[in-house]
Amino acid sequence: MLHVRNLEVAYGRLQALWDVSFEVPRGKIVALIGANGAGKTTTLKTLAGLLVPKAGIIEFEGRRLDGSSPARIVRAGLVLVPEGRRLFPEMTVEDNLLMGAYATPKAGRPERLERVYTIFPRARERRRQLAGTLSGGEQQMVAIGRGLMADPSVLMLDEPSLGLAPLMVEEMFGVVTEINATGVTVLLVEQNTQHSLRIAHRGYVVEAGRTVLAGTGQELLRNDEVRRAYLGL
Repeated sequence: MLHVRNLEVAYGRLQALWDVSFEVPRGKIVALIGANGAGKTTTLKTLAGLLVPKAGIIEFEGRRLDGSSPARIVRAGLVLVPEGRRLFPEMTVEDNLLMGAYATPKAGRPERLERVYTIFPRARERRRQLAGTLSGGEQQMVAIGRGLMADPSVLMLDEPSLGLAPLMVEEMFGVVTEINATGVTVLLVEQNTQHSLRIAHRGYVVEAGRTVLAGTGQELLRNDEVRRAYLGL
């Protein structure tokens, strides 16, 4: 569904990605893991059109998207939920959700909103509440819901468990699995290596801007190098 080959990205003279390649099959959860600064977030920003690659190919549903505008990429069905939630704090929960639907036909928005409220009942309860008054976990749920309002074929999640309490982390990964079960393909970037690989059908390890390991989630969990570097075992 999504093919990334030999991706190179730089911030001015500072090169962040040297050679990143991976594939995302339809209907699966794919995890990108690695240390801080490895290039995972840069990869997602490039896929979303927020950064322009120096080299490499991004192919989505058979179409080249490298160098495309963020608006075209969202309309194609590739949607990013950014690290840090990035909600509009002075707008209500429901207004934040509707902001995610700006590129979709108005006719289908009520159905998508109802689907989001089904996945996140607390968002329904707080739909008239200002987003800035929510807890961290609630804000993350609204951020993911806003991404779903764009009707994505592939939902890219950047550190969805960041800053959450342990019980909320468990709930968040359960939600990711539930979203995937509805037919949405998921590309997940996570510092929580163990949780992400447990739910991932496939995973890739990114180090210093390069893809260095690949396998199923379970294969990477059993890999001695991954266990030493990322699981503390």
